[in-house]
Amino acid sequence: MAAISINLVRWACLLSILFLATMNVDAGSNHGTSPTRILSAEDLIRVRASTDERKSTVVEWEGQVLSYKPGEQPAVIFNVRGMNVVRAKKLPNGSYDLLGRELQLYLDPVTNEVLHVWTNPFSGNTVPVVHVANNPVYQNFPAASTYSARGLPGGAYTFQLSIPLAYPNPLNPTASPDSPFYRYTGPYQAKYSAIESFTFTFPGSELASRNSKSVPSMQVYWTRTSPLLPFMDTPNTNTTLLFIATGSKVQEGWKGLHPTVKNVIKNTLPAYKEAPTERLSPGGGVTSWSYFAKPEVFSAYLAGATFPLPDPPV
Repeated sequence: MAAISINLVRWACLLSILFLATMNVDAGSNHGTSPTRILSAEDLIRVRASTDERKSTVVEWEGQVLSYKPGEQPAVIFNVRGMNVVRAKKLPNGSYDLLGRELQLYLDPVTNEVLHVWTNPFSGNTVPVVHVANNPVYQNFPAASTYSARGLPGGAYTFQLSIPLAYPNPLNPTASPDSPFYRYTGPYQAKYSAIESFTFTFPGSELASRNSKSVPSMQVYWTRTSPLLPFMDTPNTNTTLLFIATGSKVQEGWKGLHPTVKNVIKNTLPAYKEAPTERLSPGGGVTSWSYFAKPEVFSAYLAGATFPLPDPPV
């Protein structure tokens, strides 16, 4: 419990810093940095990835997952390490497609070892851990998009991108008790609902260099709330998960990743060495929920397989 309390204090302090960082900063304290800078869609792509369509951009993060149930103390249930690899393509209408793959491993919160089985504290059931292996993942940023970045002392800027999510649950959109996925979605999850928020921080000098197609020193702070994950064999509970992580671009590509993540890519998911080159379907691609619903994935889960599974056909 002491370790959990220390971690909670650490993350509370981090969130406080992020909150202050996104507030308006007095121009006189910024050493010449403008208090506000309007970013275009192209600027966002340079911060998030690269405008060079020939190149993949790798971002790596680490953090924790906490469970929260009203009236109870939040608890750290996982540490996480993850990465995504993306490629930005400018479309004829001026918008940008971000084409990617994302991997996130759930780790023991004490030992940092990759977990392959997990005992659900709400039900007592021991279940296989289905790590995030979403391939592909798509985002589109319209040409007219603008983002307001606030100046920080020392010439840096920060801006926030929040994504509220609410759509029919891919596992069981009618919450039917006859669905094979009923026990993995819970009776109150006919609609998937979550909030995802990114806070990007970067040196203003790197964005000002118009000859550069990328802002290499970008750092990202990520938070997400969601229902319990499908593999948890969700009981009838109103528990929420809170993901908190920090990350940055990896200039060496996948070879520069933490060994735990790099070894999974090398041995199991070689497609994650590079981003997709083309969009193959409309929408946002694969999520943890739609991945779990794939027949081959669900069958492997029921059989107690070790995840992530080897690269499936895209």
